[in-house]
Amino acid sequence: MKILIYILIILLSFKGFSQKKKLVFYNENEEEITKEIFFNTKDYSKNLDLYFENDSVQYGLLITRQKYGKLDKETFTELKNYLDELSGIKIDSTQNIVINYLTEFPKKEQNNKPKSKWNVLDKDYVIKLNDISSISHYWINSPRCDNLKYYHIKQINWLTDKDDVFKNLFFPYETRYGNYILIKPNGQYFYFLG
Repeated sequence: MKILIYILIILLSFKGFSQKKKLVFYNENEEEITKEIFFNTKDYSKNLDLYFENDSVQYGLLITRQKYGKLDKETFTELKNYLDELSGIKIDSTQNIVINYLTEFPKKEQNNKPKSKWNVLDKDYVIKLNDISSISHYWINSPRCDNLKYYHIKQINWLTDKDDVFKNLFFPYETRYGNYILIKPNGQYFYFLG
């Protein structure tokens, strides 16, 4: 009985030493916001909530799922050269560029009930895209993505973003699943996360 009491005292004393980490919340502009604003603003159709931690603090960050922008001429030229190098095919400068990007943490199994009526893994996906507009299409994956077998690796020519160009340029925060980027011939882009 005394041994049980000693064990209980030791366990309780260790619990007293543990510290609960402070939880801090930020919006996409990296401005600190309250917990209430964070959770009231969270809307999966508009943004994603990401969580990080270090030794003493946990962080919650909201990032916008859709973003518009324009690449400067030099960056756009470097991106096209990188795509040429990865694919071995020269990009037609008059075509729109469509990139399906698979992140480091994709889903580990296929979902047989997609929410969208247009699944990017369908055989006719690229055909449907070309019906909309003339495109150069690429399937790009993170170099840390370790389960392409769930993503039609035999039918899709996945190109590994070995230099993390897309992550650094468009996706500084790692999100789950896949993202896509549409880039017009003038460098204007739109992307959607997740």
